[in-house]
Amino acid sequence: MQVTSAGKSDESFPKLIQFGKYAWPKTEAQQTLVHLVEKIKLGISFGSQEDAIDADTLKAVSDSAFEIAIREQLCAKLLAALDQEYCTWAKTETNKRSQRIFIHPPMEIDILTEWASRQDLPVVSSISRFSEVAAAPCIVVPKLERFLSRRQDRMPELFDLLSKLACYQGRILVGCNSWAMRFLEQFEDIRLLLGPGQVFPAFGADALAGILEAAVGDSVTLMSVSSGDSVFKRDDEGALCDPFLQELADSSLGHPWVAIEMLFQGLAEATDEDRATTDKRSWVQLPSACSLPNTGRDAILFALHSLLIHGPRKIEDFDGLVPMRLPKGIWAELDRNGFVDLKDGYVSCAIRNYPDIRRELSAAGFNLDRL
Repeated sequence: MQVTSAGKSDESFPKLIQFGKYAWPKTEAQQTLVHLVEKIKLGISFGSQEDAIDADTLKAVSDSAFEIAIREQLCAKLLAALDQEYCTWAKTETNKRSQRIFIHPPMEIDILTEWASRQDLPVVSSISRFSEVAAAPCIVVPKLERFLSRRQDRMPELFDLLSKLACYQGRILVGCNSWAMRFLEQFEDIRLLLGPGQVFPAFGADALAGILEAAVGDSVTLMSVSSGDSVFKRDDEGALCDPFLQELADSSLGHPWVAIEMLFQGLAEATDEDRATTDKRSWVQLPSACSLPNTGRDAILFALHSLLIHGPRKIEDFDGLVPMRLPKGIWAELDRNGFVDLKDGYVSCAIRNYPDIRRELSAAGFNLDRL
């Protein structure tokens, strides 16, 4: 199932789907091929581009109010999907044990912790926390990957957690990132304990349009650099005229939180715009693809793969999580190239460039996540 429309059907928007049913916008081979073509384009000059507006007349902008409004609108949609799938189940008064799992690719927002907080459900982020919530009818374990260390001598914490889950008498909702789940599939405990799981569906052009239009209203008109038209313009049959939002949906792999960060990267204003006009226009285009540095390429790929599996961690933690020595400065180099974000000694995936990371790993033959 792919979400294609906001409020255009009787189905809620969006609605979680079963793990394994995700409708990828492109096949793995297509994604990798497109990425390689984009990398080639970075080193080739094609002369002037036939865009509707000259790039020299544009300047990049960052509008915090605009970005906050869009992020909040998206968050509301995602939380509504979790409500629909889990709210009744979590609040049902029954003594029957039940465990479920929600799987997602990398996200900046800890969406399951946010949902649990709004539902007043206790969150378990450490083994010791189980003793404090023993009597709770429903608990949430938002990040299974926090208990994972992809080394045989560091697996006891994960197995201890699985034992706690197996013994818990109430309802348990577990969250896990899709890359960690691919690694954990080798353990039958996960499938037997938690079942098949649910995921967010892929968001298409109409779904993205619904989020953006609801967030910005009439305050901003988003104009396509390539066509010069509003990206929200529709034909007589209600279909979007401009291909930008579909291209954005495809480029972001259908993940809306990735799509909006890519949108912000390509946001610009015309330097000669008439400031007296009441029609505020912002110009949008897809950002350029990132490219990995050639130096230390094998170590970089292993570092990125480990980061996606384990999630944000302290930089020094990865020294024991990668099957080779990591050169000093590797995370700073990845930060400079736009692949990771560094903050307060922690490293995390740069969500805006997550598709580039995934395609680099695909091209190198690494096992990819599944949804």
